[in-house]
Amino acid sequence: MIVCKNCNHSFEGKFCNNCGQSAKTREINFKNTIQEFQQSIIQIDKGIFFTTKQLLLKPGLTIREYLEGKRVNHFKPFAYILVLSTIYALLSISFNKTTYITEFIDGVNNGIRDRSSNDLEFLGGFFEWATSNYAYFTLLTIPIWSLASYLCFIRAKFNYFEHLILNSYLAGLRTVIYLMILSFTFFIEDQSINDGIDVFKSYLGMGLTFLVYYQFFNLTSPFKRIFLTLLTYILLLILTAIIFVALAFMSLLWN
Repeated sequence: MIVCKNCNHSFEGKFCNNCGQSAKTREINFKNTIQEFQQSIIQIDKGIFFTTKQLLLKPGLTIREYLEGKRVNHFKPFAYILVLSTIYALLSISFNKTTYITEFIDGVNNGIRDRSSNDLEFLGGFFEWATSNYAYFTLLTIPIWSLASYLCFIRAKFNYFEHLILNSYLAGLRTVIYLMILSFTFFIEDQSINDGIDVFKSYLGMGLTFLVYYQFFNLTSPFKRIFLTLLTYILLLILTAIIFVALAFMSLLWN
């Protein structure tokens, strides 16, 4: 019998059947630390590359299979979008690329600050934070996306948390595509071309959403899938508007 060093449970085998810790706990030294680091990087790379490949080949079906239990080789959905969006944000800053969307948000932010004094300063600060924290802003939008898709596809009988998984992987796949495009725009200095590419990215992201939802909700009719996806976008805009109005109202109360 082996006594687990984590929970003091007695067990036989390679792993504790109470908490799951390995029977062998290696000494923490330079050699084992290097090995642990290498193994962690290999596991992360393997998971990210496998998940990305599967999402690129059959996105909606891959996410559905994940929900049905095929998970061991996949990178976790929330970690997936966090890692990828962080990489995208860092590369965008390194490449010093500005898009018309970024400039638009900056303009709204400046307008709020100039015209409202301190009344809507909270909203201006939020816009400024959103433009400079792509990774975290992306994570914050996923619950809103998921609520919209859950309400529109409620008859598909996936719960809200399963919609969180769906939209996390979708956001991760969208970021992968944007990373590919970003690698090309690095060599383009003409701002008008970059703006055109940014418009293309917006339509591409929307098309990707239709494709993923079309594959994922494959038990409903094709027309209904397309219609409900469009309805998800409309509801998303409504929910976002409600949130911004609520934020503006709260900022007025606080001031």
